[in-house]
Amino acid sequence: MGQPQGLIVFDSTNTALRVEKVLKDAGVQCAVIPTPLEITADCGISLLLKEPWVEKAKEALAAASCDGYKLVFPFER
Repeated sequence: MGQPQGLIVFDSTNTALRVEKVLKDAGVQCAVIPTPLEITADCGISLLLKEPWVEKAKEALAAASCDGYKLVFPFER
């Protein structure tokens, strides 16, 4: 079993792009991936985070007043 991961899914592509920018500006390492088929979301892209970045991502998104996303943690494929 690998390191736990978090997955952020979105209501729209615009929200995904905004959240990715907020996280990158905060120094959070994340990867853009296609939304897994087992996850129901309105957007076809998601952000994958390794566990050490999940708390920092939560803080950055709260500070930026982001909405329109859902964090799935822990996420396992």
